[in-house]
Amino acid sequence: MGAEPTLMRREIGEIPATVERILAGSADIDAVATAVRRFQPRWVTIAARGTSDHAAVYAQYLIEHQLGIPTGLAKPSVTTIYEGQLDWQGVLVLAISQSGRSPDIVAVTAAARKGGALTVAITNEDDTPLAAAADLALRCHAGPELAVPATKTYVADLAVLAAVVGALRPDRLPRGELEGMPASLRAVEAATDAWLDGAAAQLDAFASADRALVVSRGYNLATALELSLKLKETCGLFAEPYSTADFAHGPLILAGPGVPALGIRPDGAVGALVDQAMDTIEGRGGSALRIGGREASRWRDALALPGDLPETLSPLAFAVAGQLVVESVARRRGLDPDAPPGLNKVTLTR
Repeated sequence: MGAEPTLMRREIGEIPATVERILAGSADIDAVATAVRRFQPRWVTIAARGTSDHAAVYAQYLIEHQLGIPTGLAKPSVTTIYEGQLDWQGVLVLAISQSGRSPDIVAVTAAARKGGALTVAITNEDDTPLAAAADLALRCHAGPELAVPATKTYVADLAVLAAVVGALRPDRLPRGELEGMPASLRAVEAATDAWLDGAAAQLDAFASADRALVVSRGYNLATALELSLKLKETCGLFAEPYSTADFAHGPLILAGPGVPALGIRPDGAVGALVDQAMDTIEGRGGSALRIGGREASRWRDALALPGDLPETLSPLAFAVAGQLVVESVARRRGLDPDAPPGLNKVTLTR
């Protein structure tokens, strides 16, 4: 009889249903899209920390590429520590916090709203200080997340962001593509579970290491950042994430024997750039594991996911697959991925 699934594994399995609930709440999404359309922002600022900060990186690519609006990440310390006074007129502020309780994100949101920004909070919990501080709030609908590592709430953040952008530009991100995500994520989960059954060598390369590299580019830079964090907090690996463009400079010297690399490889032009980085890593004696789309099947050891997701939505699928890989590596290291030592579920920063 197999071991009882970890909380982390069970919560990954709840992701498709979470995305279904987000899409079912389209009235709230449409209300935010209507407000944004009326406001006509000249700039978007995203306030977030930790895992939510990685969702913010995804939002940067999504908003700039699909909506054409320059987008940046807030520096909360400017508001909370340095007491800086910013010109918030004409700015859309997206505040992402799964708990909705981080004091610095609440402070930035309140200051921005007072200064004339349109503020939208994305949280997983009702009646939070962040939701109260913002003009509008959207729920992740993930339900309670009990494992310390954020899994379903991270993918929920991505889904909410994609749904808002899709409501603003349905010609660029059709509703049908979003509605197909739950089925695609279930297929990704099944395919990854099947791959894990025969991937002892690939998993052991990470389980036996003390350092690792995670690389990607574009929309999936967010995935590289998030999976690197997951390897750190659940596996105790000193995992360094890089855009392949940055990796090609000084960081490539970190590659070598005993340093496994995880490449997040979407199909198309970005995938070719990820291949260049992975080839360099292998050339320096490191092992290279790709998580990718159909094109990744040309590598015997790769995790090639089913379906033809557009690159704009691929971070949701790659996050699910990567989370499953990380959970398996943690167990191979004899660690409890649900409760990493020294970490709390909610971190409050100012």
